[in-house]
Amino acid sequence: MKKTLSALICGVAVLALSVARPAAAQTRVGLQAGINFADVSAKNESGQKGETSPMAGLRIGLTADIPLGGDFFLQPGAFYVQKGFKQERGGYYGLANDFRVKVSYIDVPLHLLYKPALAGGRLLFGAGPYAAYGTDGTWTAENTILIGDIMTDNKGKTIFRNDYSEGEFGNYLYGKPWDFGLGLLAGYEFGGRISAQLNMQLGIANLEPETSGTRRSGSLYNRSFGLAVGYKF
Repeated sequence: MKKTLSALICGVAVLALSVARPAAAQTRVGLQAGINFADVSAKNESGQKGETSPMAGLRIGLTADIPLGGDFFLQPGAFYVQKGFKQERGGYYGLANDFRVKVSYIDVPLHLLYKPALAGGRLLFGAGPYAAYGTDGTWTAENTILIGDIMTDNKGKTIFRNDYSEGEFGNYLYGKPWDFGLGLLAGYEFGGRISAQLNMQLGIANLEPETSGTRRSGSLYNRSFGLAVGYKF
């Protein structure tokens, strides 16, 4: 997976730089901020789907609109994004009620944009891949957690690891740190500077950690949608 992600990121960088050189004068850099509603699509090893609901978080970062010709643009970006989920029953490996997880990602999307003119502005339609890396996070629960004969607090840190054997007692292991998938967006740009848009991300990387090097049959995929406003300089 690391080789795939490295190739993806390198490909994005090479493509963006090759296009940006002749179009540097027309490239517009922008700031985006908004709210992100994230959830997970999860199944245990028996194939039973986890009952989770979205968790609200922040999404903030930079973009660059690189003209390709006509109404088409290439838009690389770099974002700080909060994701996670809520689980009313059965959270923290079946031990928590009202379980809430919020995690932070560094997210690098690359969208192909179509921006046709409309009523003094431009419609926005975009699609493309993203790669993200989970850094840290927090969890809370309604009840304290009893593991064997040891009781922990009802809150703690959320961590990312590739294997459950690398977990830390009292911390919640969210999943593997590297994520990638498909991003979609739609919105409107007012007068060339201010924009409002809807964003969606569908993760295709199975984040379920291995167990002592053995791949598990369960699955965990990130899902998110949100609303953002932007300003181009």
